[in-house]
Amino acid sequence: MAFHFKKKESTTKAARRLSRERIGKALAHLHKCDRLEAVHSVRKEIKKVRATLGLVRERMDGAAYRKYAKTLRAAARQLRDPRDAHVRPRTLERLIGHFKDRLPAHPFSGIKKNLRQNCLKQTREFLKGESATAVDRMLRKINRRAGDLKVKADGWAAIQRGLKQSYQDGCGALAAARRETSPENLHEWRKHVQNLWHQLRLLSLIQPDNLRAAVGALKTLSQHLGDDHDLVVLRQFVARRCARKFPTEVTMLDELIERRQKELRAAAFALGPRFYAEKPAAFCRRLESYWRAWHTDRKAGS
Repeated sequence: MAFHFKKKESTTKAARRLSRERIGKALAHLHKCDRLEAVHSVRKEIKKVRATLGLVRERMDGAAYRKYAKTLRAAARQLRDPRDAHVRPRTLERLIGHFKDRLPAHPFSGIKKNLRQNCLKQTREFLKGESATAVDRMLRKINRRAGDLKVKADGWAAIQRGLKQSYQDGCGALAAARRETSPENLHEWRKHVQNLWHQLRLLSLIQPDNLRAAVGALKTLSQHLGDDHDLVVLRQFVARRCARKFPTEVTMLDELIERRQKELRAAAFALGPRFYAEKPAAFCRRLESYWRAWHTDRKAGS
């Protein structure tokens, strides 16, 4: 189930195949939802479906696209709290590992215990509640609809507008984050980075050497911004749930989070402007030249 376009496949067929393959993977992960890590994987697959549809949205029926997007967003929302519960302990462990030379042995024992308890509680609630069933129902609904998905163009014409919009959205989100480096602006930028990352993965065969580097850069940028967001989520939870019981630990943790976020944001703002240096129109012209060369090369794979 390779996550990329095939040369001999129509855009409609590709969009149907890619969407249904990723939904199938999401459903497989959902059936292992006794582990919150599986819930995290479901959300990742949902993002890939959204990126695929976003690439062709300008050539889809508008009402149909909005239905897909609304259902996928609703499914992801149902999984947000258990996902965060799974990620918070892991985020703390990564932070401890990053600053291990500056910390005493076995730091943040009180906070760790609280995070573990919350993770277990969220797992129980997710399994006993209606969320898993609701997500399963929504994904199966999308899977059925994907069989009738239609893209009203083919080839480059089908994806040009969507690709340009994704790149343009990333440029705008970067500019907003540079003007005001708030968690909200950074998170918004990350969403556009992830979206374009998945879309360039879909196009990876058209010019493997150049696009491999671009995909790698976006993945790294997404990781920097994602790690920053996970620290925001951890800090918010700890402030609500641990400040009274473990004030010394919380103060120490706040200092480490602030220090790590400075590092992550510096790395993101060093890499981001380099990637988004092109104008959207120039970016699309370059990708179009790759696309057309790929389709005129009869020796290239399918």
